[in-house]
Order: sequence, then structure tokens, then C-alpha cells
Amino acid sequence: MNISETIQKSISGVMPVDGGPVVVALSGGADSVCLLLTLQELGYRLTALHCNFELRGVESDADEAFCRKLCRARGVPLTVRHFRTRSYATRRGISVEMAARELRYDWFQEVAAGCGAQAVCVAHHRDDSVETLLLNLIRGTGLHGLTGIKTVSRQGVDAVPVVRPLLSLSRADIEAWLTERGQTWVTDSTNLDADAALRNRIRLRLLPLMEEMNPRVRENLAETSTCLGEAEHFFIRGVEQAKLDAMPAQDIIDVSALKASAAPQTLLYEILSPLGFHADQISDILAGLDGEPGHLWHSSTHRLLRDRGRLLIDPQPSASSATAQTHTGQVLPLEGLFVGSEGLRLLVRRCAVDATFEVPRDVATACFDLEKLALPLTLRKTREGDRFQPFGMTGSRLVSDFLTDRKLSLFEKERQPVVTDAEGRIVWLVGLRVAAGCEVDETTRHVMTLTML
Repeated sequence: MNISETIQKSISGVMPVDGGPVVVALSGGADSVCLLLTLQELGYRLTALHCNFELRGVESDADEAFCRKLCRARGVPLTVRHFRTRSYATRRGISVEMAARELRYDWFQEVAAGCGAQAVCVAHHRDDSVETLLLNLIRGTGLHGLTGIKTVSRQGVDAVPVVRPLLSLSRADIEAWLTERGQTWVTDSTNLDADAALRNRIRLRLLPLMEEMNPRVRENLAETSTCLGEAEHFFIRGVEQAKLDAMPAQDIIDVSALKASAAPQTLLYEILSPLGFHADQISDILAGLDGEPGHLWHSSTHRLLRDRGRLLIDPQPSASSATAQTHTGQVLPLEGLFVGSEGLRLLVRRCAVDATFEVPRDVATACFDLEKLALPLTLRKTREGDRFQPFGMTGSRLVSDFLTDRKLSLFEKERQPVVTDAEGRIVWLVGLRVAAGCEVDETTRHVMTLTML
């Protein structure tokens, strides 16, 4: 099979079978030129997209001019967009390379969705995938980082798929194919600077050194990456089953089940790394599983609490929710349905006491002597130093101590609502215990009940 047939087979194996429409990323480099020409020859209806990141001055403009000339000669529609990449990177606090990636893929999706494209085609090839494997290995990675670049990927459920039809081909294969046809391309000079970036050092220094040891090292690494990609499917299935065994709820990790798993550290990494926890933290968490309850670990989006035999996961509270915990609360109606800011629903009712009246005994309902209440009532979160006298007990207690005795976690304590009267007295720890002093007795004539729905 010649190079042209190899490329066509590679593309046909992953592309939609009806021939279009697709958008194709065109940088002007050998790989993207090869992709554009082959897709056109296969009959796809193309729209080419070129990004000018304004990073290399005259050279960037020359790449754009080349792409315009090529598309004009081939009769392919071309859309060009300029990006202020360095400014974007500064605003986002990310590297220029990451900024360019975000900008181009967001734009590709925008154009693809707008024109009804079936796919976004980009020209990564086998050498790119091998370099990515080595890059991840050097930086430190899990199994997924060793599987190279995926042939098909999506940014989201509704996103247009990104297809990389050239992943079975080497850079040398592609350049040979273009040379055979007399087709020119442009070369990004920054790719020739061995000191410019770690990927460049891998491409220009590490891989040539490895090839001295084994001339087939690129092919072998690519095959290894493919094997690991297949093994990853079994790994993911095993991890999902282990998660089911170790997580009785989405926000709870059972420590005993975690320890009993085949690979506790790997399982904990798979659970916590998507939540922003890094490898060193996860090692620390694993080492501290048997420590005293109450220790917290934080990522940028979540926090993890060591509780009694459990690890509890909770989103980082926002500034507004933290403020809400200390504000004056929400006033309850004198009667009717109340829906709190965090979704708690209370039904407030009043009635006269007659011979048939019975005090409700379930913890979801609080019943008060209406004449003993100072209205209106207010719903709020617990505060540090809150005290109340539980019904049936003598003397007041710290609410925090009462909640600790009930074995509530720190997160549950933070979310615990209380109802106070107009004098600031806590009359109900919602769902747990009513306070003494407003109870129904033989002299009660009217009652107010609060029921959680």
C-alpha cells in the first residue's frame, strides 16, 4: 500500500462515511496541509480554519498568507482569525501554549456548530502522540497520560467531535507524501529551537538519543500507547466498580472499603483528582486515614473531611454562602408554606387545642405553645457560641456540643438550621430537637407547628 492509500485508509477509518461537511484546522505545516488535501480528495465538503496567534510577527503573517494562497488554489473556503494570545494568557494566568489551545479549540467548536459540521479535523500525527506520552511521563502521570493522543475526543456532550485522522502516520510519512506530490508547506521556526519548550527538547534531543539505542523506538512507543489505551478500558471498568464498593453515596468514601480495595492509592486518586486534589495531597490523605476526625484538605473547588470511618467530600463554600451562615436569617410566615434560600421547605400551621389534639412525635415536626412564642420566628444557620436548652433536659448546652454528641460531621454542623424567636432564643434545632420553654402543656390553648417537607 502506498503512502496516499495509507493516509486515505487512516482517515476513512475514523471520519463520517457520508463525505462531509467538516472543518479542518490549517496551520500551513506539513501535517495540516496533508490533511486538507487528502480530505478534499476523499470528497469531504471542507471549511478550513487558520489561527494567527500573533506570536511570531512577520512569520505568523507569512503562514497566514500561505494558507490563503493554498486554499484559493484548491477552491477550499478559508476563515482566518487573529488572537491576542499573550494578553489572553496574562488575563487567565496561564501559559501562552495553553492560551493558544483554549482559543483555537473554542473557536473551532463555534465555527463547527455554526455551519453544522460533523467533525473538527486536526492534524496530530503519530510523533505528536509519542511526544505527548513522553511529556506526561516526565512530568508524572497516571495510566491515562500514557495513552497518547486520542483519535476522537469531545469537549462536552453537545460538542462537535474532534477527529485526528493522521495518528497512525509519522511526520516522515507525511513529509514524504507531500514531497512526492511537489506540495510545499511552512515550518514554524519555534519548533526547531531545542531550548524553547520541553516538548521541543523531547523532539529534538531525547527521541534522537533513544533512536540511537533502538531505531524503532517511535513505533514501539506508539504501539505501547495503543495497548495502554485498550487496557485503560478495563481499568476504568474496574475503578467504577471499586467506587461503587467504596462510596455508599456520591460525597462519602468508606475508609474500610477503601483500604480493602485492590489498589487504595489508585482508587483514591481516581476519585479525588477530578475534584482538584493533587498527587501529594492524596498521598497525605491516604497516610492519615486513621487519624483523629476533623482534619480538612482543600482543593480549589472542594474540601475533604476526615470523619468517623469516612471521608466526606463537599464543594468549597462560596463567599455568599459563608456570609449567609452568619446573617440574620429568613423570617418565617405566621402561617403557610416557607421555602428557604437553600431549598428547605417548612409548613407553618396554627390551630386551637381541643380534646382530639395530640402533640406530633416525629422529629420532622416541632410543636409550640403559641402564647409562649415571641413572634415572628426566623430560620438561620447555627453560629459559634449558640446555646439552647433541649426539651427534657435541665440547663442550656452549646449547640455545637449537642451536634457533636449526635455524631454530626463538621459539614452537617455548618448546614444545620435553627429556628429562633423574636427574642433571639433558639426554639428548634430543625429536624433534631425542640427547646424547652415553649412546649405544649395542659394550659396550652393554641399551638404553632413547623413541619419539614
